[in-house]
Amino acid sequence: MNLTRRQRFIPFVLLGALGALGSVGAGAALPSAPIDLLTDTDFKFGLKGRDREKRPFEIRWSARAERPVWQVAQHHSQSNVADQAGQTIRPGGFTFKDERQWLSIHPEGEDADFILGVNARREFGDTFRGKGDPWPHLYLTQRISPSGGHLGPDAPSLADLSRLDFGIRVRLLFDRRNATSGHDPRLHAAQFVFFLTIQNLNRASPGHGDYFWFGVMLYDDRYPVTSLKAQLDAGSPKKPATGKLIYDIGVKPFTERVVAAGEWVDVHGDLLPHVIVGLNEAWRRGYLGDSKNLSDYRVGSAVLGWEITGLNDAAMAVRNLRCQARTKR
Repeated sequence: MNLTRRQRFIPFVLLGALGALGSVGAGAALPSAPIDLLTDTDFKFGLKGRDREKRPFEIRWSARAERPVWQVAQHHSQSNVADQAGQTIRPGGFTFKDERQWLSIHPEGEDADFILGVNARREFGDTFRGKGDPWPHLYLTQRISPSGGHLGPDAPSLADLSRLDFGIRVRLLFDRRNATSGHDPRLHAAQFVFFLTIQNLNRASPGHGDYFWFGVMLYDDRYPVTSLKAQLDAGSPKKPATGKLIYDIGVKPFTERVVAAGEWVDVHGDLLPHVIVGLNEAWRRGYLGDSKNLSDYRVGSAVLGWEITGLNDAAMAVRNLRCQARTKR
């Protein structure tokens, strides 16, 4: 499963609205205890990933830490956090920084859990990318329900859920845009994304493994407040992609605050009604046709971080990340 390659989004008019399936979880008598779909959200256990030769590595900032669950991905970047020349490891924290990328866990001097930054001007050599060309990513990812995920088969299905509570606080530290000659907003942007895969994980289902992307676009330098968009992840000969539906609700369902203003913005709310509408839209468009049973689908994995297709130099601070499920009782 490719977690990295997406084309730009185009506006999409929602059909059916959030009442398409009626009240999600109606009839639940008592709230259940929350189930943490994301683990180690305070980043105690370290990071894992692969170096340029695709060899696995782990970075820990505590000798007593458990095995890392967060994976760092730097697709189409000339940097790699495995390069020790850019690393600073201290008790309780870690920083990787070079001229292209910046990843700091529990950064010193910042009221944040972590910071992610990408200098795409350096990545692209000050030359705007062409249509279909790849672009740098800096992601933190985590597997949740599939084999190898921290919940695995114990993860609740969509049919089990009464709520899917998401929360995050973000602050744009800077976004130094380059909109000089050659800049095309259809091709060139800086996006800070949070995406979940909504995946058929019933091994007895003919659609086992299939999924769509469900997203909350936290920042896009082309829009003051991000809102609903949907698009096929179609790719191109230069940039292969997943061929799945991307269903992105933006932050507008939860806040009208402008992340670009540089202040802390709190984004939180129940994602479950939006996930259900996104799943229905996937079915309406002909995706995931092998199963229309909610009990087959679970939250498969999470992706958080930067994709920058323009010549932007940008960094985002993050704290209080959570994604919790509540089941019907």
